[in-house]
Amino acid sequence: MPRSALLRHSIAAVTAATLLAGVGPLAATATAVPAAAAAAAAIDPWAASAPLTDGTSIHSLKDLKTAKDGTVVALWYRIAADHSTTELVVSHRPAGSSAWSAAHVLRTLPSERSDANLTVSADGSVTAAWMEYPNDGGPGDEKPGGVFRMATLAAGATTWSDPTDIMSDPGWVHSGQLAGSPSGELVAVWQGFSAGKAGVYSSVRTAPDAAWSEPVRLDEPVADGGLNGPPQLIYSAQGTATVAYVQGDAKTGEVKVTDRAAGGTWSKPVTVSKPGTYPTGPTLTVGSGGHAALAWRSTDDPTSGSDTQVIAVRPAGSLTWGAEEPANGFRTGAWRKVAINPQGDVTLLGVAYDEGTGFTARTTTRSASGTWSALKTISTGYVPDDQFDLTAGPDGTFHAVWTQGNTNRKLMASSRVDGAWSATPTPLSTNTSGYALGLVTVDAANRPVAVWEQSTGDFTTQLRAATTAPAPVKPLPKWRDLSGDGKGDLLGLTPTGTLAVRTGTGTGGLGTGASAAGWPATSTVVPFGDLSGDRCNDLLVRDAAGVLTRYDGGCGTAFAPSGPKRTIGSGWQIYNSLTASGDLTGDGRTDLLARTPAGELWMYADDGTGKFKPRVRIGGGWQIYNSLVGVGDFTGDGKADLVARDTAGVLWRYAGTGTGAFAARVRIGSGWQAYNSLVGVGDFTGDGKADLVARDTAGVLWRYAGTGTGAFAARVKIGGGWQMYKTLS
Repeated sequence: MPRSALLRHSIAAVTAATLLAGVGPLAATATAVPAAAAAAAAIDPWAASAPLTDGTSIHSLKDLKTAKDGTVVALWYRIAADHSTTELVVSHRPAGSSAWSAAHVLRTLPSERSDANLTVSADGSVTAAWMEYPNDGGPGDEKPGGVFRMATLAAGATTWSDPTDIMSDPGWVHSGQLAGSPSGELVAVWQGFSAGKAGVYSSVRTAPDAAWSEPVRLDEPVADGGLNGPPQLIYSAQGTATVAYVQGDAKTGEVKVTDRAAGGTWSKPVTVSKPGTYPTGPTLTVGSGGHAALAWRSTDDPTSGSDTQVIAVRPAGSLTWGAEEPANGFRTGAWRKVAINPQGDVTLLGVAYDEGTGFTARTTTRSASGTWSALKTISTGYVPDDQFDLTAGPDGTFHAVWTQGNTNRKLMASSRVDGAWSATPTPLSTNTSGYALGLVTVDAANRPVAVWEQSTGDFTTQLRAATTAPAPVKPLPKWRDLSGDGKGDLLGLTPTGTLAVRTGTGTGGLGTGASAAGWPATSTVVPFGDLSGDRCNDLLVRDAAGVLTRYDGGCGTAFAPSGPKRTIGSGWQIYNSLTASGDLTGDGRTDLLARTPAGELWMYADDGTGKFKPRVRIGGGWQIYNSLVGVGDFTGDGKADLVARDTAGVLWRYAGTGTGAFAARVRIGSGWQAYNSLVGVGDFTGDGKADLVARDTAGVLWRYAGTGTGAFAARVKIGGGWQMYKTLS
């Protein structure tokens, strides 16, 4: 959930004139507060889908890409129900919009045989490239002669350019691919035939106004064998184009790669696969961080019917491939898709057969350090070997879609966040019969966007699109509400290490909420606001070594040592008091006060990312107090306040100004030395005013109801036996 600057209960801090004369907000660096891993991300639920087409034609989705500016583009074939016409069609959704453009016909094709894909360029443009075959006589009557064409949607434009030719060839050509470099260079590759054998060919356009170069052959022809399958093409963030292909005969082959730096020439092909094997189906992928992966199926005997999925990886900025390695023992089915996140983690998605569950969609992830995750089945039903898609977002998440079902085949979606896939996949398609096949990308807001074709009749389909929509924003938690019921709560830590939430009843009493054992009795526990940004109040815990850790709240779940947490930093043993009451800086986020034994008071402001900014000195002289208590908005002016007890037992109020300062201190009363614990618990009487509880030396707990004007009503006994807790907070 994104962080918000919505107003939270606040506390301000500056010195009282009577004690801290001449003190200003002097910036200083605290003991190191190192960065730690970000809080767990969350995927919002999918919104209802919207149609991109009617359901009167046959639509065959070919590609889905997101431009640099966030524009999402879909490319597909539209074939008349009677197969009389075939058109190449595009639609785009501008960045920041939820509406797709009207379908635009790029080209009416001479036949249904074609190859098409989208390329995203660094200048923000998107290019559609396709092959068409003007000499074909119809389905099953294919003839030599092909043209590779392209059209471009410039950055910010709403109309596409007219088609232009990349190359034309009177012979047999197919499997055209196009990719773009960061400099604006475009590289095209395709499969062509010479002397009856297939080869890999390429042409380059160095700039938008430049001509395409004469085609060159990239593979090295061999006497026995040729190209097995279409070539794969990527362009890295460093400007290097890479082509991978399989070359061999019916019994053996090699996965080969060749590279071309921007403005350079193609390198001599090198072999990536092991010798003596038969590789098939290579998939070449590059991540936005420049890491690349090449996956393929490998077998020692092509007649055995058994193969192993293998992978080789290449670090960002390198042209050297690592050794071939098994893809986590996946031996059946086929990896359909490979995706790489910016951190270099490689996720594979495919279909596999299991004796117990049948055909399922399975996935595994290879971390950048080379460790494989366990094989994970993410489907919940039969998965035909039809279509899968997988993409990685800039935040490191992976999003997958696949077709699932027997007679009614739905498009399903799942996301991998912080190493874990969604507990339950989401059905996206709305078809009640037939099938649905789809693709997925990520938009400028880091949300997955899916487009799919689904059956509308026996021979017709419709294209639909959907994205995730932000979930309704939970209200900000009330100050000191740890249970999620809107009432103030109290925390108690026993000598044996059980931390219990004593829940406010709303009528001035305290019940018993969630608890967890295992806490060291030496822990310093500080109830805090929503530091993690998940709309539940959190907990700060300092251990005996001085390490401060944020434990994320669950709005009613127990705070446990093994629960979600983030290390803030070490060195916090220099403070003898830690307290919080809300917003000290006026930015809507809760901040922390820390006092040294010498009496210096420091503020740690919430930095909006789940940790703290460098500390700022509030002032000196605070050693005269043996208790500093954050009480929230004690004066009723919307600003949170602080109370302090001196060694003579006098209680003082420091009213916050809401601008990082305190008003002059005001005496509340004397006799407070009778208590060994004072805690501001927020509103637990239900009147909207901040309250205080105090425990005496006999273990009796007393309630001091706030009046909302900076004073307390007469005390009321809550009950005895509270000496069972070593600390109350």
